[in-house]
Amino acid sequence: MKRSIYGALILLAAALMISVPMVQAQSQLKADVPFAFSVDKQMMPAGNYEIRSLNERVLILRNLDTKQAWMLMKSQDVQASKMQNAKLVFHQCDDQYFLSQIWKGSSDTGIEFATSQREKEMRMASNGLPDGPELVIVAMK
Repeated sequence: MKRSIYGALILLAAALMISVPMVQAQSQLKADVPFAFSVDKQMMPAGNYEIRSLNERVLILRNLDTKQAWMLMKSQDVQASKMQNAKLVFHQCDDQYFLSQIWKGSSDTGIEFATSQREKEMRMASNGLPDGPELVIVAMK
């Protein structure tokens, strides 16, 4: 009886050890962002980033070069007509970049961040950018 319990526990432990890294690997995305950017009031330096979901509403954005990490609250989900590749979408106003969207590449739903006060001010200062801000896309792996 004890052997079957120990055997079951060992089997369960092995299954957990195998499945947890697989789940984590699916939820991690990496991107090399060649410019400094901001999200809301956070300034982020250029570098290699890892993006992970902490839960339904919170993302962890970690700079792999500096080891700094930021928690980001999801503003809203956005829907595309078809599945999108994994990518980061930035708005460029003059020489500043603002993270606008994150697409994980596993569905047709992405995450959109609210326009920051600084981005709104820059748009107004440049006469409202008639065509809107320039979009810059960085692929993720």
